[in-house]
Amino acid sequence: FRRARDFLLKELKTFDRVRAATPSGTMYAFFRIEGVADSLDFCKRLVRDAGLGLAPGSAFGPQGEGFVRWCFASSEERLAEGLSRLRRGLVHS
Repeated sequence: FRRARDFLLKELKTFDRVRAATPSGTMYAFFRIEGVADSLDFCKRLVRDAGLGLAPGSAFGPQGEGFVRWCFASSEERLAEGLSRLRRGLVHS
């Protein structure tokens, strides 16, 4: 998981609108996307428009609004595909 986490976080930090901290003891990245005021709506559009399912931060309480959660328990290839889909989804938001 550490390798997958490091790969995902390194790549997320190349996105202009993403602000991500490295999690220490979990298989989830919880990160802010600048300009996203409604994380549930954003995640619904991301599934519909880019085929990427992330959890809205609002599902974890009001302080989670504007964040999304990504499970990185996957291969680097799948994570890379997800990153490509996120990039496409951000273009449309």
